[in-house]
Amino acid sequence: MYAWLRNTDSSINQFDKELAKSVNSFEDLYYSFFQLLIEIHNHQLKKIERRRSKHLPTQAELNPNMRFVENPALMAIVESEAVGSYVRNNLISWDDNPELIKKLVREIEDSNFYNMYMVKEGELEHKDHKELLTEILIGIFSNSDELFEALEEKSVFWNDDIELVLSMSIRTIERIKRTYRLKPMKLYKNEADKDFVFELFRKTTVNFKDLEKLIQETASNWELERIALMDKIIIAMGVTELTNFPEIPVRVTLNEYIDMAKYYSTEKSNTFINGILDKLLSQMRENNKLNKVDGANFDKRNENFKE
Repeated sequence: MYAWLRNTDSSINQFDKELAKSVNSFEDLYYSFFQLLIEIHNHQLKKIERRRSKHLPTQAELNPNMRFVENPALMAIVESEAVGSYVRNNLISWDDNPELIKKLVREIEDSNFYNMYMVKEGELEHKDHKELLTEILIGIFSNSDELFEALEEKSVFWNDDIELVLSMSIRTIERIKRTYRLKPMKLYKNEADKDFVFELFRKTTVNFKDLEKLIQETASNWELERIALMDKIIIAMGVTELTNFPEIPVRVTLNEYIDMAKYYSTEKSNTFINGILDKLLSQMRENNKLNKVDGANFDKRNENFKE
């Protein structure tokens, strides 16, 4: 939306393609984190084999602790055909980042959660194996400046997606059952979910001038020029969603766009956007322009939408 408003002379189809590329890159990042775990696993496995193959290996080197490389939750990722297929077809690779892999391995080996996992006595529980992986994602990946720099070099689209994609990766790992089969999350829930992305963009762009005028009328104490462009974009998208997508509950829409303002606009924007959307929502209700699905299944629908 922001790029289009800065260059409205370009074809809307061109921006559709950029939007599709951005969304698809989100999925690339999702699988990149799994591939990174695989690279770390392979690195550790090769290190074990090198030490075993030494001319005079020690007893510890001949009989190493295999708990990490045999972690069944990690092996579910390593052996996942879905991950392997996506990585091959989309050329996902960390081959250009050997020093990053080594650094992440050192940080993992130095961490308390890793060492506690490796020396814990007795047979480990199902949750122990998954918790190790989530700790790596939360404690190591999310705090690695070097990893973030490498990701920025791989794709300009990933800067804003890292936190959300990490949370999705963690959620995927948490869902691994005792059968230890990985079930990656899909980019879109269904075709309607996919259509929503492009329909929201197109309907907001087509009607932006009218929406901008509506914002001006509602924000009576503000000159339009003084309202941040990103605030206008977020409000316009919120109004478009409220008026054109009856299956999305009002509360979900309001929460999403207020949260969006915290990430993409000014410090006080979420309060301003909340106030404008509330006013516009009241006007829609008074004028019977709020087209929303009604009924007792609100909570169920709400949960499905978040899912």
